[in-house]
Amino acid sequence: MKRSAIALMLTLSMILAMSAALSITLSLFQKNFNNYSANVFRVQSAVLLVDVVEMMRALSKDVGESSEAFSILVSSVQELPLRLGGIDMIIKLEASNARFNINHYSREKHYEKIYAYLIDYNIQRPGYILEMIEDSLDDDKDEQSYGSERVLYDPFFVQGKLIDYTQFSKLLDTYAKETKDINIYNVPWKAWMDFSSEFIDEAYMTAELQRVLQAPGGTSELLEDFDKIGENSSDVRCEVFLRQDDTQSIAHFNFSFKNKEVSNFKAIL
Repeated sequence: MKRSAIALMLTLSMILAMSAALSITLSLFQKNFNNYSANVFRVQSAVLLVDVVEMMRALSKDVGESSEAFSILVSSVQELPLRLGGIDMIIKLEASNARFNINHYSREKHYEKIYAYLIDYNIQRPGYILEMIEDSLDDDKDEQSYGSERVLYDPFFVQGKLIDYTQFSKLLDTYAKETKDINIYNVPWKAWMDFSSEFIDEAYMTAELQRVLQAPGGTSELLEDFDKIGENSSDVRCEVFLRQDDTQSIAHFNFSFKNKEVSNFKAIL
């Protein structure tokens, strides 16, 4: 009986050890499988992004330098959903120069107008965030107010032209930290400003930019009094969203139908 009990205990111990080993093995297999699937999706995403660029080049033959064809394309393909195998893709097109380039910000021209616009979003200290923008863009290190010259406090912050929303978001994070005003994140910044527009095309400017212009601040609601204007009949901004299950990729770039060139390409695969 004693030997039988010992044998039974040994058998049970072996079964438990084998179960634990099997469980670990299956867990590692699942992890490796998920990593493999994610890597396959990244490769597929890269291929599809190349296809989107080639599609834009193919469209350029039809669009050419026709302002009418350009207008029809932009208005009809504002959001194009596609299903390719097991991948969901959304392509968004909008005319470039539809937003205000924040690098063109001027206290004299824009402060009062944007200040009034930010008040509509219940921003407690709109002057502070505008001072941070101004101090980030200028060449000197003189502060408009304490903390507004970020280069004095953040050794990784590059003063001068703001290159993208990631850099701009540092200003928003600093504002929220210093003022405890999280309403700053409710402002739809991406809907009315960017970092590359050369001018604003009144025919294609975003609805949120119109809200900025209609804010009660400033001396005029005319676009030419806010920033320089121009006409865009060839350049588009393209955004591509790819998703498969819980994995996704995002890319955006500018495309010119006039010279068939791609610029400002950025992607997260």
